[in-house]
Amino acid sequence: MRFLLSWLREHLSECRLEAAELAARLTAVGFNVELREPADGEGKPGDEVWEVDVTTNRPDAMNHRGLAREAAAVGAGELRPLDLSVTEEGTAAGELARVRVEDGEGCPRYCARVVRGVRVGPSPAWLAARLSACGVRPINNVVDATNYVLLDLGQPLHAFDLDLLEGREVRVRAARPGETLRTLDGVERVLEAGDVVIADARRPVALAGIMGGAETEITASTRDVLLESATFHPLRVRRTAHRLGLKTEASHRFERGADRAMARTAVDACAALISRIAGGEVAPGMLDSAPQPPAPAVIAFSLQRLNAFAGCQVPPEFVIPLLTRLELAPRRDGDLVSCTVPTFRTDLELPEDLYEEVLRHWGYERVPAVLPAADRGPGRRLGSWPLVERARRALAAVGVAEAITYSFTDPGLEAATASSPLAGRGDPVPLLNPLSARSSVLRRSLLAGLVEAAAGNLRRGAGAVLLGEVGRAFFGTPGGVREEERAAVVLAGEVGSWDGRRNADFLDLKGLVEGFLSGLGLPPARWRPGSCALLESGQGAEVMLGGRVIAVAGRLAEAIGERLDIAQPLWVAEVDLAAVAGEGTATFRPLPRFPAVVADLTVRHRVDLTYDQLVGALMAAAPEWLEGVAPVVQYRGEGVAAGEVKTTLRLTYRHGERSLSQEEVNAAHFAAMERLAAELGVRFD
Repeated sequence: MRFLLSWLREHLSECRLEAAELAARLTAVGFNVELREPADGEGKPGDEVWEVDVTTNRPDAMNHRGLAREAAAVGAGELRPLDLSVTEEGTAAGELARVRVEDGEGCPRYCARVVRGVRVGPSPAWLAARLSACGVRPINNVVDATNYVLLDLGQPLHAFDLDLLEGREVRVRAARPGETLRTLDGVERVLEAGDVVIADARRPVALAGIMGGAETEITASTRDVLLESATFHPLRVRRTAHRLGLKTEASHRFERGADRAMARTAVDACAALISRIAGGEVAPGMLDSAPQPPAPAVIAFSLQRLNAFAGCQVPPEFVIPLLTRLELAPRRDGDLVSCTVPTFRTDLELPEDLYEEVLRHWGYERVPAVLPAADRGPGRRLGSWPLVERARRALAAVGVAEAITYSFTDPGLEAATASSPLAGRGDPVPLLNPLSARSSVLRRSLLAGLVEAAAGNLRRGAGAVLLGEVGRAFFGTPGGVREEERAAVVLAGEVGSWDGRRNADFLDLKGLVEGFLSGLGLPPARWRPGSCALLESGQGAEVMLGGRVIAVAGRLAEAIGERLDIAQPLWVAEVDLAAVAGEGTATFRPLPRFPAVVADLTVRHRVDLTYDQLVGALMAAAPEWLEGVAPVVQYRGEGVAAGEVKTTLRLTYRHGERSLSQEEVNAAHFAAMERLAAELGVRFD
């Protein structure tokens, strides 16, 4: 921001520092004077224009008086009191105009003055020169007066032609959707419900805290002026300015928090200046929507705690005078110091904020550099981190390449990939300020990002894709946003060895999921047919453990694939990690000491008899030393009736304490066959 040195010095009773020394001291306390150059025009001899970097948390210093206050704190002199005298005459302001604040949240305070009989014309040379030096183009004496007070005191103001206000009244209200306003830059703006506007009895005439409207601007024919000086809600000003792409000197300050008390002071100063340079008379009285501001906050801190925080001794003889020069009104009671926070210091909320005020003036170079004590004990991860790390390792163990996708995604893709039992646990969560329409909701399924990543790889010529991710899904509920840990896998393209390549199918996906669950230390899960809009009809499954669905798996629905321009099958799976968090951990099992006996069993059964049902019945019928069952081959064709299939299973028998005899194995084998035939109606070949 640009500051004029002579203007800055006018706020000090006696400036005891040369320009170079003052610039150096201001830089040392956080107001970096980046550029100093001679002032042109009618400035005083030796005058300078400074380019000062004022941080966003210090709107109080974005004006000459605010920076002069900091100059006083570094020893440049005493801050002069403001001259607030206003000569009033004529008809009372309350009889000439009305102010009504309908949106109290959007506008906590609105002050207005009326100046009658002005003569609009060029500003005096001294005023125009000061504005130009600070980078503001002079327009006319009335508008220039508002800009002058803005640069002087930091309070944005706006001047309306009172005769052009319908009903000679001002209403501060929320915009109605679809309303339009042509702003001073000549652009027709379309308003939304969250915008705060200044309106007259008929239509909006200004965007609150951003820019005035063209229909009520000050012109050469203006005679009566209504001066606005208000405080607007920072967040609502920021949202409106961001949406409209409209950044102004006013919005720059209101977005960071305006001084509520300065609204009244600034309108008095501006009215007096207009009367001085444009003639006219200031109507008696002020229109003020909130004449009684809230009580100021009080922050107390301990001098001992300040020293502990700094790591050095800061004497009270330095602390108390400094806080006084910063207008914080310190009161000391032994070790305790209480400060009253002035309305212009919106950045002060905690004792630590006051520590920073003291230390930046004490000098950070005087604070000793000491490394913090390190905790030498073993660290540990809390919350869901242990489960998440186990899941990542389990994915890597089955050959999956880990991907990290965005948590926010396109609403259409999010809705399509959230159409499964795991994702139907809440509503989509929209972002309040999205980067784009394609990234405007939080995901309810990790597949929203994974399938898009897989599609991108396939479109670029990848022969095979195997991606996985461990992350969080988000659900909107009446109690707020709920987060759940998930793992997901996407498989497409060719699999197999170099001399036996084939297209991936459901069994490849099933093997990946089972290997992943085994890596988490879980017992074998049950698979059953499942259908949802996420998966292609007849090619999906639900994975069950402990009577609940812990995962869904299958071929991605063709409609979703077409949306992403995927021409080949995409096999997907998603696991609810929270559902398996406490189910088990991997444990070591000693290698077997005794040999196994392997026997094949070929079962002829109905096509609709699932593998899970067949194996479940077999395990229930066999003795406890049946170690495992694995598929060998399925056959349909000649010699097999329609609606039937022949499945060959490999049974592994092993006793943990002795060797098995062939007779024992045969007896158990035939007993299991008899029970399967009785319970399932199967036959054996």
